Amino acid sequence: MSEELCEMSLQQTQELLRLTDVTLQNICCKRFTTEELYVEALAKVLGGDGRRGPRSIFIAFQEAADAIYRGRVFHLNKGEMVEGSEEIRIDPLSTYAVDLTEAEVVVSNWNDSCETIEEYQTNFHPYVKTAIGTSIKNFVCCRISGERPGAIIAFNYPGRATNYEADVLRSLGVVIGSLVTLSNEVRETEKAFIYTIEALARACEAAEEGTGQHIVRVNRYAGALAANMGLPAEFVVSLSHAAQMHDVGKIKIPPTILLKPGPLNAAEMEVMMRHPVYGEQILGDSPRLQTAREVAIAHHENWDGTGYPYNLKGENIPLAGRIVRVADVYDALRSTRSYKEPYSHAQALQVFTEGDQRIRPAAHFDPAVLATFFKIEHIFDKIYESLSSG
Repeated sequence: MSEELCEMSLQQTQELLRLTDVTLQNICCKRFTTEELYVEALAKVLGGDGRRGPRSIFIAFQEAADAIYRGRVFHLNKGEMVEGSEEIRIDPLSTYAVDLTEAEVVVSNWNDSCETIEEYQTNFHPYVKTAIGTSIKNFVCCRISGERPGAIIAFNYPGRATNYEADVLRSLGVVIGSLVTLSNEVRETEKAFIYTIEALARACEAAEEGTGQHIVRVNRYAGALAANMGLPAEFVVSLSHAAQMHDVGKIKIPPTILLKPGPLNAAEMEVMMRHPVYGEQILGDSPRLQTAREVAIAHHENWDGTGYPYNLKGENIPLAGRIVRVADVYDALRSTRSYKEPYSHAQALQVFTEGDQRIRPAAHFDPAVLATFFKIEHIFDKIYESLSSG
């Protein structure tokens, strides 16, 4: 039996190590919350699929030194992680917090310390007992070290809780503590990254009046379209930041062309039409900037293949570019240009419905993106009005 328990312990620990390895491999481009990290780790240890795991796990973190522990109880139900409680708060000075604050690892079975199971239940916080939903027969408790100290308590292993289970839970504590620390560092890196791309997107604002509000609005339009198309949340967030990079290539366009008060001649237009290529070059080949690069290169491509710079057609145009194409055109219609006065929302809708001398909606826009635009056009109007100085 001991060899079997040791093998199960080893398998669960290996699963935790694989989870850590995968997370570290993706750390440069994966957005995640702390909860997503530790919920995935908890699923590796909780009972199910023939493994010797606990029925429930309570995980709690301290908000600050000597502060209240806040946490939740989790279960695994038919392979799916479910929360078994609302947030539970435990005062660190209460008797229920002794195992959370003092011992690195505690292994406890009811018949080692109590005459009856009923007597054993008095050791546990009433909200934790309610969330577990059945009598507690044993538990293993392990501290979580790191920037956010906390504790894991695993309840109701089949049979007796042993040091083998403690070894697995200790590994889980190390994994969670490390990943929580990494997630905090990644959040800070993400903030710096977003600040950097915003600074880059605004680099041409000094030359083009109104560019700052334009890029913020295009971000909002693109995010609204992507969200209402039912696209993955990670893509929506990425596009909501990357959309502002659509015209970054204009940094390399001579001011005499960029700021010309009248229509461009053929030679000038040829230079202007190079800005998507310049944008692609500026953004480089970093995987972290893939969405921004797709936006920069593809936001002037048309669904029917008549756009530029590469005459891409249909779904060969990156989705990010197809979405920003609609967002950019709407904002251009609403904004003052050297060759026109700003359109009202109703006038812009008419162009998206009927077209004009420059825009042919059915030919130029992805039908799915266009259909979504018409569903949420009122949101576009509100975004423009709330982010316009005029």
